[in-house]
Formats: sequence, structure tokens, C-alpha cells
Amino acid sequence: MLMADNDKSSAQPKPADRRTFLKIGAGVVAGAAIATVVEVPYYNSVVGGNNNSSSSTVASLQNQLSSTQDQLSSTQDQLNSTAAQLSSAQGQVSSLNNQLSSTQAQLTSANSQLSGVSSQLTSVNSQLTATQQALTSANGQITSLNGQVTSLNSAVSSANATASAVQAALDSTTAFQTLGINEATLIQAIAATIIPTDSNGPGATEAGVVYFIDGQLNGKYGASGHMYMQGPFVGHDLTTPITPVEQARPYTAANGQVYTIGGGTFSAGTMKTVPDNGMRYQYNFNLRTFWRVGLLAFENYCNTAYGGNFETLSGANQIKALQDLANNVPTQKSFSDIVPADFFYEIFFMVYSGFTMDPMYGGNKGMVGWLLTGNNGLNMGNFYGEGYTTKQIMVMPNPPILKPVSLGQFQKGSP
Repeated sequence: MLMADNDKSSAQPKPADRRTFLKIGAGVVAGAAIATVVEVPYYNSVVGGNNNSSSSTVASLQNQLSSTQDQLSSTQDQLNSTAAQLSSAQGQVSSLNNQLSSTQAQLTSANSQLSGVSSQLTSVNSQLTATQQALTSANGQITSLNGQVTSLNSAVSSANATASAVQAALDSTTAFQTLGINEATLIQAIAATIIPTDSNGPGATEAGVVYFIDGQLNGKYGASGHMYMQGPFVGHDLTTPITPVEQARPYTAANGQVYTIGGGTFSAGTMKTVPDNGMRYQYNFNLRTFWRVGLLAFENYCNTAYGGNFETLSGANQIKALQDLANNVPTQKSFSDIVPADFFYEIFFMVYSGFTMDPMYGGNKGMVGWLLTGNNGLNMGNFYGEGYTTKQIMVMPNPPILKPVSLGQFQKGSP
């Protein structure tokens, strides 16, 4: 070794070679992380212990190695910290992934619900479109119907004007044949009270009931032409028994039943007249006189009991006055010897007849009475082309209400 050291020209490494060696050693030391100090003497013996430059280099390398180790340690600490941070970040990422999965599941459910809602909305829109189309169609029909209604209203107005003109012409040519003006006015008011014009339809006034009664009083009815007008007349105020002049005798009817005719005694106290049990006319004057006397007596009673003629009273007092007649409130003596109930019955019966009998008799004009009561007159089921037979209507549990037909229409065979 000394020889080699002395032979500087032949054995001493060149500076370049020494640097190369040191670089290799430093690389070995740095790459293999060999940090033991026991190897330094070996290097010193190799490169020469007396070489100050080599010692300085080794010391520098050792310092660098120590610094590198410190840096490695620091780096390792940083790496450990980074690894911890990475682990924490991975945990957060895992938690976020779980939250993302949950959110995606919720989003999938929401999308499914949204799809369902979208389907329902599409269906509703389709229905809305159909409804709007139907509404548009209905509005068109309403517009058309309104036009028809306007047209019909014009036609009705024209018809009413025509009817008014016809009625005016009729009234100008129609006159009372028997009744006086005061009598006709009173009968008109009585009839309108019994069958008023109201929301149900026309009443006795429109039906011309007063003309019906006037015509009947002018004919056989007023003359009691079909009535037995001989005595005895059993008055209602009679208190003594009546013995018929005719002696009792047997009478055999067609069915073989034997009856006794004549004989016996009767009392007027058993006779009571009411509107639904038939006529019990027991007067020795005809019905025209009966009405004339009864109307005057009734007017006098209204003035005495209610302070005015019947036609001037309030509706409530008019009803009360007629109820007084039905209940025999006026005395027979004050009523010109006519039983008030008899007179009420006759008024009631004739007003009802004038409202519901065929128009040929002067009342029931326009068949308003039949239209109100549902009476079809002589319409047997097909007069206006309804398509029914009489037999069909007879067996129907709920037969239809047919438009009425008067005798005059029936005889002409057309409305």
C-alpha cells in the first residue's frame, strides 16, 4: 500500500477516477441506504488516510447522507401523513359514494314517479282536450239553440199578438144572452176565485166560464127544461112532516126487485146539499130565476158582512164569502128564501163544468181546462200522429197525457 502510495505517478488514481469512484460510492450509499460508519475507514484505507481531500469529501458525503436520511425521514413522515390523509379521503370518498348510490336510487325512484306523473298528465291532457272539444261542440249547440229560442220567442210574440187580435175581435162580437152586466161581472169574479189564473196555468177567466154559464142559463138549463118542476117542494127549513098525495103502491123493476112507490112521510131536515153528492134542487122557480135571486142575495151579503161588492173585496175575503155560502152562514130568510149552500153548490158545479166541458158549449176556450187537468178530450191516441191505439193506451200502467181534441176537431178529422 505504501508503494502504491509512493508511486503517485503509476498507482494514485486520477482526480477524474476518484470522482467517479466517489460518485459510484455515493450512489451505492444513497441507493442502498447504507449508512454505517464502520465502512468509512475502509474507504479511507482505499483512497488514502492522509489525503485531506478524500476525508473532506467523505465527510461531505456523510453530511449529505445524513441530510438525505433526514429528508427521507421527513419525506416518510410526510408520506405517512399523506397516507393518513389519503385513507381519510378514501373514507370520505367511500361515504360520498354511498351517498351518491343512495342519491342515485332516490333519483331513479323520482324518475320513475316522474314518468308515472308524466303518463297521468298525458292522459289528463287527452281528457282535457276531449272535454274542450265537447265543450266547444256544446257551446255551438247552445248558440244554435239560443238562435232557435230567439226565433221561437219571435214566433210566440207574433202568435200572442195574433191571438190577442182574434180575442179582441171575438169579444167585440160576443155578447151575453141572458146575464146583465152586473151579474156577468159578479160571476166572472166568483169563477176566477174558484179557478184562479196562477203559475199552474190559465184559469176560469181565460176559459170563458162566464160565457158558458150565460149560454146555459139562456137554454134548457136556465128554463129547468129537463127537470120535474111539480110539487111537493121539500124546503130545507121545513119542520113538519110531509105526506105525499100519492098512495103507496108496489112497483116491480126489470130485475124483479119489488119497490114501494108513494106513501110514507118525509122531513126536509134530513136534506143537505154539498158539491159532491148530487143536486137537490127543491124550488118552485126555474134555474134562471134561482141564479138571478141568488146573485143579488150574495152581493147584498158581501156588502153587509165584508163592506163591499164581491168583485171589490180582497182575495182572502172573497174566499171567506164563498166559504160562508158553503157553510150556510147567511140565513135562508136573508138569502131570499134560497138555501146558501144550494146556491154555492150550483155556482161550484157550473164553474167546474164551464172549465172542463167541450169548447162547443162556450167555455174551456183553447181547451185550457183540458190542458191543465190532463184530459185528452176525443183524442184516442193518434189524432196528432202520436202512434198509439186505444187498446194500447187502455192497458198501459202509465198512459201518456195526450194533447186534447175537441168535438169540432174530431168531426172535421183535423186540428
